[in-house]
Amino acid sequence: MKQYKFLFPLILFCVVCFTNCKDFKEAQVTGVKGFKINKIGPQGMDADIMLGIKNPNHMGFSIYRSEFDVIYSGINLGKAKLSKRVHIDGDTEKTYSFNLKSNFKDANPMDVMKLIGGGGKGMVEVIGDLKAGKFYLKKRFPVKVKERVDMMSKD
Repeated sequence: MKQYKFLFPLILFCVVCFTNCKDFKEAQVTGVKGFKINKIGPQGMDADIMLGIKNPNHMGFSIYRSEFDVIYSGINLGKAKLSKRVHIDGDTEKTYSFNLKSNFKDANPMDVMKLIGGGGKGMVEVIGDLKAGKFYLKKRFPVKVKERVDMMSKD
């Protein structure tokens, strides 16, 4: 009978995991909350894009390293990345910062000059997948957001 001692806790763990996941709703990106340029020059740009993320579930989960394509006023800025895993509590909506690094190697020089001029309002488009999950259960949620935002430079 000693060899079956571990069986009951294993079955109990599986039952708890599957009953908690039955009503799992998709996380939602509620919009672009801000766009801030940290550093810009002819070689490239370092910026932060703030996205609102809503968790409609009662249980919390983690957002894993995710990557998005970012386009500002028709100019492809490159990939925005979440550098580390972030925990999201249940029934919350918060703003998370994604860092964007671009090297301008394939960009039109006129577009780069327009960005260096800075300021004003522009359309920011964010396209990609948000990777979220709990334990070994992971899921990708498609993100496609397009909004007009003020571009802020860090002084």
